[in-house]
Amino acid sequence: MLFFFANAFAWKPTPQIIEEQVPQTAFAQLTEFQNAARPEYNAYLTAGIIYLPLPNQSELLTDWGTHEGFAFRQRLGMWLTDNFKGLRYGFGWLGERQGWDNEDFLFLPHRGKFSQINQIHTFGLTIADSSKQLLFGGGLQYLNANDEVLRWWLLGTWSRFSIMPSFHKSDLQFINVQLFLQARELRGDKNSWQNYLPDLEFSFYSKDSVRMFVSQNIFKQRLYLETAFWLQPKDFTWAAIKYYLEPSRLVALEATATKKENDKVYFGGGITIPFLRVAYNHADDYETFFKGRGTWIVEFRLALGTSGDSFFSLKAPKPAPNETRRVPVNKPELNPDTDSGE
Repeated sequence: MLFFFANAFAWKPTPQIIEEQVPQTAFAQLTEFQNAARPEYNAYLTAGIIYLPLPNQSELLTDWGTHEGFAFRQRLGMWLTDNFKGLRYGFGWLGERQGWDNEDFLFLPHRGKFSQINQIHTFGLTIADSSKQLLFGGGLQYLNANDEVLRWWLLGTWSRFSIMPSFHKSDLQFINVQLFLQARELRGDKNSWQNYLPDLEFSFYSKDSVRMFVSQNIFKQRLYLETAFWLQPKDFTWAAIKYYLEPSRLVALEATATKKENDKVYFGGGITIPFLRVAYNHADDYETFFKGRGTWIVEFRLALGTSGDSFFSLKAPKPAPNETRRVPVNKPELNPDTDSGE
């Protein structure tokens, strides 16, 4: 009853909101690539399909009225590497199809009389020296919305510092600066007081918007306080308390608060396991899913990175625990009185 009652307050996306999401997703893809392609990592795989159980959770609001249908996001991506003469070369691709359609679909869009479907793809090449914690990369990004746009980007990472600018022709569109101060076992750091240093991220969107993200470890790299706020313009802020069962971040419990442009605050939360995320009124969905609020989000997902033989979730401080144990097998001694030795 709670599930169906809550849907009565679901938001209604508009064509304008769906169009505004395209550049935001493009910048988010670049940031995801920046987080995944690090000198100490060797692969990353991501996939996701958002499923809205009821069509009235995302009815499209246009000048002609309200239309029943589905808002959607479908994404797939990978970053793969190989060693050659002491260096690690990598290739990455992140692709996403998003928008709204009057019929639910997976592979082939219906494109009925009311549909709005956009695509964003990011391609890149990287070269890294793990011993020096250095990585350089560059590539292209393709946006297919109202107009087709081709951008190019660069990436530079050294130890705990990373910078990634993006350009359209010669104009700077976006620059993301990361300073990961928190000690990470995956990077070779040892447990110390540095476990409790914050991770900082500054995103500059052209000249009119600046976003700051802070992640602060509170307890044993399992309990975190995270917040994102816009320094300019001051139109949207969110905060979250996240608890991970393991520092590998494969399983998470989250509670979030989102402050909208009109100063109204929305509370929500979610549960994430390796292949599924269930959330209601979650801050991430407001930011990345057409300002979605007041609705249940079911996402079938995968986002795993690898470093050597270890695997983990994105931006995790430690790898997942290895449940495999090598137990020596002792060959039983034969009793010459009872055994033939064959």
